[in-house]
Amino acid sequence: MNSDRFFAELKRRNVYKVAVAYIVAGWALAQGIAQVLPVFDTPNWLIRLLVVLIILGLPIALAMAWAFESTPQGIKRTEEADAMPAQAAGAKRAWIYVAIVGGLLSIGLFFVGRYTAVPKQNAGSSAKSIAVLPFENLSADKQNIYFADGVQDQILTNLAKVSDLKVISHTSARQYKSGIQRNLREIGHQLGVAYIVEGSVQRAGDRLRINAQLIDARTDTHIWAELAESIVAQLKAKLSPKQKAEIEERPTQDLVAFDLYLQAKQIVDSYLIAEDVRAALLKALQSLDEAIKRDEKFVAAYCYAARANDLLYFFDLDPTQDRILLAETAVNAALRLRPDSAEAHFAMADFLFRCRRDYDRALEELAVARPGLPNSTPFFILSGYITRRRNHWPEAEQDFSTAVALDPRNPNAYNLLADTYVLQRRFSGAVQTYDRVIDAGEQTPLVQFRRASAIFSGNGDSKPLREVLAKSPDMDMAGGQTPARMLFALLDGNYAEAERVLAASPLTDFQDIDFSFYYPKAWFEAIVAQERGDSAQALNALRSTRAILAQRLIIKPEHARTIAVLAQVDAKLGQKELAVQEAKHAIDLMPISKDIYDGALVLEGLAQVYTWSDEHDRATDILQKLVAMPSYINYARLKFHPLWKPLRGNPHFEQIIASLGPKS
Repeated sequence: MNSDRFFAELKRRNVYKVAVAYIVAGWALAQGIAQVLPVFDTPNWLIRLLVVLIILGLPIALAMAWAFESTPQGIKRTEEADAMPAQAAGAKRAWIYVAIVGGLLSIGLFFVGRYTAVPKQNAGSSAKSIAVLPFENLSADKQNIYFADGVQDQILTNLAKVSDLKVISHTSARQYKSGIQRNLREIGHQLGVAYIVEGSVQRAGDRLRINAQLIDARTDTHIWAELAESIVAQLKAKLSPKQKAEIEERPTQDLVAFDLYLQAKQIVDSYLIAEDVRAALLKALQSLDEAIKRDEKFVAAYCYAARANDLLYFFDLDPTQDRILLAETAVNAALRLRPDSAEAHFAMADFLFRCRRDYDRALEELAVARPGLPNSTPFFILSGYITRRRNHWPEAEQDFSTAVALDPRNPNAYNLLADTYVLQRRFSGAVQTYDRVIDAGEQTPLVQFRRASAIFSGNGDSKPLREVLAKSPDMDMAGGQTPARMLFALLDGNYAEAERVLAASPLTDFQDIDFSFYYPKAWFEAIVAQERGDSAQALNALRSTRAILAQRLIIKPEHARTIAVLAQVDAKLGQKELAVQEAKHAIDLMPISKDIYDGALVLEGLAQVYTWSDEHDRATDILQKLVAMPSYINYARLKFHPLWKPLRGNPHFEQIIASLGPKS
């Protein structure tokens, strides 16, 4: 048989048609296998085997097409089919329909897979992710619970030094208490990790028994292991010589000092949820001082002592020069003992930022610390905090997102990420951040409050926020909820309720706009009295507020935020020239070019001064600048808050509100 007759015979026997139809249908089937089977966690080797079998089936299908033919009477050998009457033309074209349907199916499966598949993290990263849950205390002395927490914390700290691992930080891991049944698969899903470490600690005098095990959270398979190096080896993570040395190094040889350090560390790491932050931090410092007296080379204790002093100064809980000196002494001691310590360089960065406001040097210290703290949530929080103030918003958002990924239930991490969205007026991003926090198991009233606050700020819908406040009448973290209750009472015209809310709180200072400045109770009493029309009471409250702010400035002179609020008080007291002078001085101290976060808040203070000094055009001109940059100026604040009442009805002001409002 010559070549022409051979190819003619292939065509006559429909081999070409079968080849085209098989290739199209086979590709469609392979697409379906590749898109659908991974949803059911089918092993990759099985998917590859099925695709290979489809490919091997092609020559078999061609051989069958040569030897057999489909007829109305069924499958017949080609010789028998040739002797039968010719089929209708429509049947001859059936293969075309098969090819078209197969092609459409394959294209459809491709796009279904392309646009509906859930994005996956890097496989190597996912396989090397781990959380260390609280260890159970089996000691007869239940006071040793701090020691059990410390063993967990030390394993976590050592693992976090390995850059090839993703390690969930302590704040999120400690939510899953020991001594109760824990659903490890669910915990792994909530924290986004493949492996979990749990165990127990038993201490009797100086003798210590630690039982730790590594568990694959995806399959609930238990893999027995011992402490950090064994866990690293089990996960096949890369461990540099320096990281290995740091893991093997003991923080202290003194168990009592270690106990004291652990108690203080837990307080400092959770200061955001303390009822009395100042008292809690001072208690932590007392324990750290005792630990350092027992071991004067305890670097980690010096680092935490520096951080506790930084926080006391930064939040104006003790804004004295003595507090700065204590912080500086502690961090210098840590660096003297361990000049190459990543934790010590991080502590110096924290000190430079909080106590010196030296952002450039703080970032330099962070750059030194970064290689040694690849999984440190506080590192990424501080980095984001500084870069945000330097007006580098994408970098700040990335830092806070990394912090949340490492510690999904860390209030500092997720609040700062959501707050970054609020400042940029990306309120849906803030709401989604809190939705993910709630999905991770953090279903606290405070999270619900912050989520509802973002909704209110963005579109003025107060219903969710009112419902949260009604369900948690005693919630008043850092005094953040009392101003909201007061505002809604004023909006409802219920002045007696506004007064009752303020009087019922035992606190003397309250957060309002942001997390870092506390307004005296008298400030809010003045607002209520002014709304009620009681000018005498408003005047007394304003004078009280002024005295409190003036006292703060004696302790912490040239503090821009305090001066800006003092200027607003003086404007309401009718001291226009003094108020403008103070507000402009605050702007000189904290310009936007240096710190856009505090700079915008200080600039808002000048807008307030002009608002209450009948300089409405100047006030709205400043507001126009503020809405063009990240700031806390938003739709609900301008539309509803009494502070902006004198501007209501001003065409420019109303235009600004409309530009911020929900779009139909």
